[in-house]
Amino acid sequence: MRTIKFRGQKKTNGVWVYGSLVYSNEIDAAIYFQAGNGLAKVMDWVYVNQETIGQFTSLYDKNKKEIYEGDILKVQGTRKRIEVRFVRGVFAFLWNGNLDDEAPINAPTQEWAEVIGNIHDNPKLLKRKKNNETLHRNTY
Repeated sequence: MRTIKFRGQKKTNGVWVYGSLVYSNEIDAAIYFQAGNGLAKVMDWVYVNQETIGQFTSLYDKNKKEIYEGDILKVQGTRKRIEVRFVRGVFAFLWNGNLDDEAPINAPTQEWAEVIGNIHDNPKLLKRKKNNETLHRNTY
């Protein structure tokens, strides 16, 4: 069975939290998570910025770090960077910052990928300059 969990940044201070997503028309998006140590654990929750919510892909990078929607990956041995997105019902790699240029994730990421940031904390990782023009969300 695959692990289904989410992450999002707290509305109060931008700290990342990980757990179960709860969202409805009546309340803001919130992440519920287990808190406490040892035998005394309780469920806690915080409101999160909706635009920062990303789901765990069930994949890991070469350093055994979890890969989430919105992460930026570096392709081992190259300078290429790709964004992880949920597109058309599947997690996909977004190449060249173009939704028409994506590939479903079906490669063993633990062999070649490294999480180097995410689109919320590190958007400049997907920018490059060419002919004095900044191209957003491009990868090279």
